[in-house]
Amino acid sequence: MTLDAVTRPQAAPPTAVFPLLNQPVTYFPCVLDLTKDEERRPYWLNLFREHYVGLLELAMADALDRGVPRDVAEAQEANARAGFGAYLNQIESEPDVFGKLTILRICQAREGCLRRAGIPDPYRLAKQQENETAMALLPAVLAEIDALAIEDRVDRIMRGIFAGNVFDLGAVSTIEMFKDGKLDFHHTLNKLKARPWFVDHLDAWRDRWINGPKHNCAVMFVDNAGPDVLLGMIPFARELLRRGTRVILTANQTPTLNDVTHDELVPLVNRIAEMDPLISQSLSAGELELVSSGNRFPLIDLRRISTELADAVYARDVDLCVIEGMGRAIETNFDAKFTCDTLKLAMIKDLGVGEAMGAELYDLVLRFDPE
Repeated sequence: MTLDAVTRPQAAPPTAVFPLLNQPVTYFPCVLDLTKDEERRPYWLNLFREHYVGLLELAMADALDRGVPRDVAEAQEANARAGFGAYLNQIESEPDVFGKLTILRICQAREGCLRRAGIPDPYRLAKQQENETAMALLPAVLAEIDALAIEDRVDRIMRGIFAGNVFDLGAVSTIEMFKDGKLDFHHTLNKLKARPWFVDHLDAWRDRWINGPKHNCAVMFVDNAGPDVLLGMIPFARELLRRGTRVILTANQTPTLNDVTHDELVPLVNRIAEMDPLISQSLSAGELELVSSGNRFPLIDLRRISTELADAVYARDVDLCVIEGMGRAIETNFDAKFTCDTLKLAMIKDLGVGEAMGAELYDLVLRFDPE
């Protein structure tokens, strides 16, 4: 059985509050308020300025690859550069001009400038390349995991998620590694920081996994394309399915940085089903579902998810929430409380994020909050 990818409308669809938020009235996704933080604000504005230069280079390559005439592509790039530059200049001089200034709000402004300039997905080619590389490695990765005892399997899956999460073209520290071809999954896996990690609840999670009852259904917020989703999160989802837990994989609705989108994830999972009986059987039985999160940014505000995801969470009686990636699990939602078991998984790949947390670059976060 396969899933049909759906072309999404450009207009923003209705949204809903994530049903498993413990206190949605007091929930706010971003804890870092740049409106008043005069010490950290210059760092983030400079980071966004520098990162945007490389983003527009990728946008030009993507446009030319899609057959856009060079003069049109150059005009789009100029409009996008001017629009976001003007926005950054404005919030630099008037940080509160648009209300509370957060990293999420700056991301929203950036995506708006790109779309208004006619730039749909600057990272399309990079995502395609990494998806193909990761897909070729996936059978061997699954076989490696299957050969392990259950205790070792839990650890290996978590470490694989961290290794895959390095593929992040929204983080300056990993962009150069990608350009130089140094983002090798197994090399990264072997070079992860030793335990104890910065946030290290692995023992508690392993005990819950081995000695506790199976979860009924897990909703998994995935992050980047390539090794992140295919070699990190897919093996975790597959292990949950093997255990008898239903799985909802939820990805972004529209492109942002190199995050995988729902419409990209659907054909990838279909391809995996052709090579892996467990994924194929789970799709056929409805035990594995793919639902768009409705999100349009690398960070996520859980007050504004898709109604389809909210409905699926209600209908499937979800009792495990997995939030993966620095943007979703640290820059937003790190302290958010939920009414079910929750895993927050990420590698810290930005100096500013690490400094705000008292952590170092490439520190690892495995936070398990039982219900």
